[in-house]
Amino acid sequence: MSTARNDTGRSLTEPAQGNLLDTVGERKRVLRIWQTARVGPATRNLEFMQFGRDGLRPLVFLHSIEYASAPSWGFCVDAAHAGFGTFAIRRPGFGASDRVDGADAQARLIDTFLEEAGLENVILVAVGSSCPVGYRLAATSPRVTYTVYINCVFNRDILEEFRPQWLAPIFVQALQNPAGARLSLEALKQVARTRSPGWLYESFLQKSPGDLTFVRTYLRDIEAAWETGSRIHPDTFQEEMRWSLQDDDFLTDGLLRSFRGIALSGAETTDTWKAGFEAEAKRIGVPFGYLPSGDIFAAYRCAGELLDIIRECG
Repeated sequence: MSTARNDTGRSLTEPAQGNLLDTVGERKRVLRIWQTARVGPATRNLEFMQFGRDGLRPLVFLHSIEYASAPSWGFCVDAAHAGFGTFAIRRPGFGASDRVDGADAQARLIDTFLEEAGLENVILVAVGSSCPVGYRLAATSPRVTYTVYINCVFNRDILEEFRPQWLAPIFVQALQNPAGARLSLEALKQVARTRSPGWLYESFLQKSPGDLTFVRTYLRDIEAAWETGSRIHPDTFQEEMRWSLQDDDFLTDGLLRSFRGIALSGAETTDTWKAGFEAEAKRIGVPFGYLPSGDIFAAYRCAGELLDIIRECG
């Protein structure tokens, strides 16, 4: 029986080579260290974290707007023991990563990073507002061989899902024009300054006991993620809101049927979210399932269960 290979001729079961863009060396075996690569002919900055020794299969996380950070140290250790090297990419417009316009441009830049780093047989985990970038990478990148979409909106109206109810008008205002996006972002920053980032997160995670537990357990990571996310340009904020609240023309019927992957949601969500999530997953042709705890933070709250799925299916 022949061995499956990608377009470079390497076996899909061969261990991956080291990251050619890595600058921290052996320290990444035990530490989560952010570093910045210069990528593509325009030498754009792209910030990333890599954990694990060279030769592990790349497990690449794309963050959502609410958590521009990496999986926990404990997850990275468990993933390394299971044969995966964890990468977290700060998407364009976040942290030290240069901004580009649109999901297509983000996907191209991240794919260029994967190519220049020499990464192959990649498992991609796209969370929340990064999913439009994940769809495009799954459909276009020969380096991505399995994709997990978590807490993905697809094409549906989710405004009624937001709690507390004062969040939805803030997000809608961000869609109107650049001034609206600037005002909406500033309103959220003002809440965090007046109360605290932890209070802000707990207010919009009130539907899910698992999410609340995650925030309280990893408050320092939450505060660091807020520090990064709150500094984005209003244009980036508007784009993230557009990807979350407006339909994506790229998501045609049956789009993902030919590509290996799974869509996951947290079990601690509403029946209306589940119904819309399942209907859209069927429409675009991707298998779906549920992580046992969490909602917005299900990917991180259920890290062990997520790793089991990746190990079994990827």
